[in-house]
Amino acid sequence: MPLLKDMPLERANQVLRHPIHQEGIGTLVRLITALRQCRGAEDYYQFQQDLLTRVLAVQEHRAGCRRVASLLRQGKAVPVDAPELRSSDPSANPETWELEADVCERVDRQLRSIADGLAWRVFNYDRRVIIALSRNQHPGPMAGKKGLAAERAFVIKWWREERRFVLLHDLTSCLSIGDATSFKEVGNEFEAYLHEIKSDPDRTVSRQLRRQRMAEEAIRSGGPLPGNLPGRLVPLDIPYKTHLNLLRTAFDLAHERGVQGVKVPGGRALVATDMVRGYDLWSERELLDRTAAEHLQAVKRARILDVGHLAYARSDDLVVRSPTMPPWAIYPLTPALCAKLITDYAMYFVTMSSEPLMAALHDVGLAAEWALPRGQETVEPDQVVLRAHKGTRTIELRWAEMQRRLLLELADLPTWAEGTARLIDRNDTGRHPWQSFGDEWKVWA
Repeated sequence: MPLLKDMPLERANQVLRHPIHQEGIGTLVRLITALRQCRGAEDYYQFQQDLLTRVLAVQEHRAGCRRVASLLRQGKAVPVDAPELRSSDPSANPETWELEADVCERVDRQLRSIADGLAWRVFNYDRRVIIALSRNQHPGPMAGKKGLAAERAFVIKWWREERRFVLLHDLTSCLSIGDATSFKEVGNEFEAYLHEIKSDPDRTVSRQLRRQRMAEEAIRSGGPLPGNLPGRLVPLDIPYKTHLNLLRTAFDLAHERGVQGVKVPGGRALVATDMVRGYDLWSERELLDRTAAEHLQAVKRARILDVGHLAYARSDDLVVRSPTMPPWAIYPLTPALCAKLITDYAMYFVTMSSEPLMAALHDVGLAAEWALPRGQETVEPDQVVLRAHKGTRTIELRWAEMQRRLLLELADLPTWAEGTARLIDRNDTGRHPWQSFGDEWKVWA
């Protein structure tokens, strides 16, 4: 399914106004609230069981809609065992079923983003674990998957016999190495154990086990990460700081005004838009015009208008697009606002100038050069944005790191720059280090 912003406007509006999509926001608010109230193994077990039921239901409904659309395209009638159509559009039109299938694909991703929030929470918001266990291709939908029954039985067995919570990796979008993680309570903390679940006792899983062992070693002792892109995890003892409080402030004002821009330290301009409030106040054209005007004012307040190279990232349509990006469900925002970000009924974008970024690196003793061509519209995740140098050593900032940390997470620029200087001073980081800061859990918990 294409990105929402790449669809024709009429099609995007059909998706956002579909009953399944609109009902989903209330479900997400309740799920985020329930997740934040989970305190122990039983809470997590019950929460996952409820979420799994919802995910399987929407995946099965999507498969049924696609089947009906295919039959209609072949000139056949709607079968008697067709799923119940949720919209009021003509049931004999295959486009009605295709639209409902597309909506289900979005809702499926939205629900699995809550599972990502569950994963971050039970792993104590340790970004290193998410990075290490995300380096396989995701297997796709769970509904109809061979081995699903064995995985569900595994979860139930461990709970009934050991009172252990077992996290199903396929329910998430961020965990793709190993089938499950069991958590053993030790005092007030948990010990985590990875599992491969075999429905067929004769099936060999040597390749999966090798990757699992590599991931475990990467987390424990900084060994090389599994997967095609080389790299190592590098924990830093620098406390993580962000300016996400300004994101809360901007959305509080946008809830009243429709759109709000603010200046963020580090040469950044933030614009938050509450789509629901915006459409209450203005037409679509007016909302776009007011957003552009608010952005211009925020850029001026940040003093980055026509200063250096500008890069920006936007929050919409990012749900489960990147397995290592913190899910909206754990952002320090209200459940209602998190749900709006997940469903694209609210969005924000952040613009940053290259000049303050390179100045921050200079302040910690690094020379830097901007590598991204001016005016480039589309940037690939692995594309190099900036290179920093100290003596003969060089470290590269790639777009995925800039988009995630400096733009969407609003990381404190001096904190990030100090972390970069620490990386370049070490000899054990490899060419593509994945840094993590101290006390990151305090940002998300």
